[in-house]
Amino acid sequence: MSDKEQLIRELDQAPDFLAREVLNFFLFIKTRTIENYRQESIQKNKESNIPDFLRFIDQVNSEMPTETNIPQDLAKNLDHYLYGSPKEEA
Repeated sequence: MSDKEQLIRELDQAPDFLAREVLNFFLFIKTRTIENYRQESIQKNKESNIPDFLRFIDQVNSEMPTETNIPQDLAKNLDHYLYGSPKEEA
């Protein structure tokens, strides 16, 4: 006997209030499952619609080091860093 047949037999023997509760629970699960499927489909579509060059940029960004050795006073002492002129002090 399949699960579906067993469920139908049990529902035939159950009082109406219990059958109504089982129906409400079943409809809730069905709705939730459909909504989850839709959300997964939307997410897959979003991911698949990303152009290859954007995926490449994401990959490059993920490989970039988070800490760099760029001086904080770069704009003020640009000539020093580019041409070796004396550094201006704060």
